[in-house]
Amino acid sequence: MFIVQAVLAVVAVAVVLYASGSLARDWLTAERIRAEARAFEDGRARDPAHPVPGTATVHAWFVPSSGGGDAAVPASYARLAPGLHNLRIAGVRHRLLVEEQRGGRLYINMSFALVDRVATWTLFIAVLLASIAIAAVSWLSYRIARQMVLPVTQMAGEVARWDPRAPDLDAIDPGRLPGEVGREVRLLNEALRGLTERTQAFMRRERDFTREASHELRTPLAVVRVAADMLRGDPETPPRMQRSLGRIQLAAREMEGVLDAFLILAREDVPGPEEEFELLALAANAVEDAREMLADKPGVVLALHEEAAPRLRGSSRAMAVMLSNLLNNACFFTESGRIDVVVRRNRIEIRDTGIGMDDQVLERVFEPFFRANQYVGGKGMGLAIARQLSERAGWPLRIDSVAGQGTTVTIEFAAARVQH
Repeated sequence: MFIVQAVLAVVAVAVVLYASGSLARDWLTAERIRAEARAFEDGRARDPAHPVPGTATVHAWFVPSSGGGDAAVPASYARLAPGLHNLRIAGVRHRLLVEEQRGGRLYINMSFALVDRVATWTLFIAVLLASIAIAAVSWLSYRIARQMVLPVTQMAGEVARWDPRAPDLDAIDPGRLPGEVGREVRLLNEALRGLTERTQAFMRRERDFTREASHELRTPLAVVRVAADMLRGDPETPPRMQRSLGRIQLAAREMEGVLDAFLILAREDVPGPEEEFELLALAANAVEDAREMLADKPGVVLALHEEAAPRLRGSSRAMAVMLSNLLNNACFFTESGRIDVVVRRNRIEIRDTGIGMDDQVLERVFEPFFRANQYVGGKGMGLAIARQLSERAGWPLRIDSVAGQGTTVTIEFAAARVQH
């Protein structure tokens, strides 16, 4: 950047010097040739036989009004109107002054070959000196700027490598930074430290809230579900209450799903430790849990198809939440037909014959709280949670859907994570 600036500065200086030199040269030469004309006119006023100017670079002719005079004036000059004319003869710049004086017309031709050479060398030397000065100033400016920016660059690199959960504040200590650590760098360091401390305090509060909220909310939900299970299993419970108890159980399960969703969104990592697990077993459990949601939809068939039995390494909790949310979505939006869960060697597919989605809905389907059909159940969190977990776990999630025909959701597994 400094090199580009230096080159542009040299070009600008050269252009300015050339333009100003040309203007000054033209003005000086015009004044010189007019001075010769005035001197000749003054001389003729004193002596009518005063000779015309003549030097190695100046040639003049005077043509009296009465005729005669110097017949050697070039014919091309005689056709020119009075005034100052620029000529180029044999590659050399000339200026010709044609001026009406008392008793005749004066022609003065002045050659500026020497002036042009002097001006050219003057411009070259000026540009050379300016280039050296600009290069020296640019180099010094670069050195000074680099010394001032180097600690900021080092600090930015250290901050970029930070783990947000455990930032290394010692790495940005002013005493360990290279270059010139000025007041601005120290202020920036203090601001980063303050921001880091506030962020750490916020994360601690968030972790504490997540842990306490999980415990406080799950406990009453567990009580509700257990009580509903006991009532449904009690032979003395009237049949007309069984339907209401089923709805209570379903609502409790939905609340647990929403709770899981918010807790997962509040975290930055994948829930649960990394481990080896059987995908088929997780899929079977998710299918059995989803059957309860289809109790009121006898026209929907839910089936698990085993085409492979892969063992995955990762978070089984993350996979369980993904399958649960995807199956819940399929159950919500399928009123008749089939829901098929197909376990393959390198992917698992969940197909349904539900309402499907058009291209506009597919563009927003992963947005939290967005629902394809606002009048059908669901909280609009299932696909958002599944997408976030798929990105964190390294299991790409793809959705193919046709409005009115159904949807197919595919979870793919990286080859390095699949074991058979």
